[in-house]
Amino acid sequence: MKWFLLTLAAVVLSLEIVGVAEGVSSSLGYPVSGSYVSIPSQFVAVTSLALPILPYLSLSMFAGALLFGVISSTKAGPVDEARTPDVYQGFSRKSRDYLVLTAAVAIAAFLVWLPRSLQSLPIGGDTLFYISAIDTMNREGPLWALLYTDRPFFYLIIYGLQNLSGLSTVDFFRILPIILAASTTASVWFFVNLFYKEAAGYASLLMATSTSLMRTSIDLYASFFAAILLFLTLGIYLRYRQEMRARQRSLLWVMFVVILMSYWFVWALILVVLGLAEALSKEGAIRIKAFLAVALPSAGVLGLFVAVALMRPPPLYWGLGFSFALYLGKAITPVGPVTYTSASLDLSDLGLLQYNPVVPIFAVIGLFFYRPRNFEGRMIYIWSSIMLAFSLISTTGLHAALLIPLPVLAGMGLRKMVEAL
Repeated sequence: MKWFLLTLAAVVLSLEIVGVAEGVSSSLGYPVSGSYVSIPSQFVAVTSLALPILPYLSLSMFAGALLFGVISSTKAGPVDEARTPDVYQGFSRKSRDYLVLTAAVAIAAFLVWLPRSLQSLPIGGDTLFYISAIDTMNREGPLWALLYTDRPFFYLIIYGLQNLSGLSTVDFFRILPIILAASTTASVWFFVNLFYKEAAGYASLLMATSTSLMRTSIDLYASFFAAILLFLTLGIYLRYRQEMRARQRSLLWVMFVVILMSYWFVWALILVVLGLAEALSKEGAIRIKAFLAVALPSAGVLGLFVAVALMRPPPLYWGLGFSFALYLGKAITPVGPVTYTSASLDLSDLGLLQYNPVVPIFAVIGLFFYRPRNFEGRMIYIWSSIMLAFSLISTTGLHAALLIPLPVLAGMGLRKMVEAL
């Protein structure tokens, strides 16, 4: 029964992935031919009939699992208990882990490269904007990113990579999505490996095959870069929390500032998630002090930018301070004052499904098996709840949905199924 169910799950995922790939290939003018080539496409077509109700169903399941985990017994969840011995004895654990990681990174790179290899120009709705930004930095210099963008470190990184590669801007943006896809997959593995080693491989494989990672209609470069920093920083913090070494503290100082200057919304998310998780721990006061020790330097950098933005409002001064001044009511753009009035509940942008109904089901199973009874559990529950709420707001839904830890939860759920069957 165990291997039958696992084989069935593998077949369903394979049909979904191959069917989507065939559809993308056909839309680009390269139809795939063969005796049974229509089967995956027909499977995707049949499952798509249920798509109108799947966001609502997925939302209900996900919210229900979060609620169940919070109000259920304080007994440790099954993931915290002794796990089933691994059935594979051929390799050492470390060798198997790195083999799975390598496979996941290779799969992610290949699936993101495939549709782009069929085009002579970069694809994605955001690509032309980013190309123009890097071309501007090549003319005006790297300081332009600090003065005129609200995520200067991200632009400096891709500007530096483009110059190091020696490629033209257009050619560089053909490979940048591949770099981000591989890095996102590796960062997910790194994070999960620190608190649930057996699930790290499953999480990385699900991340590698996630349709959000293979998105071709719009390339969310900054969002995926922020997701990489998010997983890495949370992983480093988990290690720092266990060992409390000065080197890790210094690294966290740097990471918090880098995230602030790459995607300030993610910086705020990390502070809220870690702060609340520490406040709910048994040693709340001590843990909060340790957390503030690594968070305050980045808050000081934030205060500096806010002060400059308030003293010299846009358009005299733009940059990161412009982004904060906007929310303080001080922003004046060339077209006049900017206000946000369009925020509303909207399920049309809910990326919770990642266009694959299998992943949310595994994620719900992961929530059921991993209760918020330790720091890692509380952190994941708080993180999931916040991003679930933000993904329902139309002005942030598409970007916020990418930060829901679905592959992490789904990897944990799939691993637990393997252990339990």
